[in-house]
Amino acid sequence: MCLEFLQQLSHGKAPRTLTEPDEINTLLVLRAAGYVAAFTLRSSQNGESREWGRFLAITPRGREALAESASEAN
Repeated sequence: MCLEFLQQLSHGKAPRTLTEPDEINTLLVLRAAGYVAAFTLRSSQNGESREWGRFLAITPRGREALAESASEAN
């Protein structure tokens, strides 16, 4: 799942804002693995909490992971 999401990010434009909780969680896993540069923001207003993820770029390590997964698929 994480590498599939990394592949999706590689085909889009950066920076990109993510609002879906599953996407934000996957983004955080990719960041912890060193595959992306990203951060999250959280705000509370009127008792309602919202979180955003901001994808900035795929790191060299992330590009290596994409290349490895592509060669394994062939």
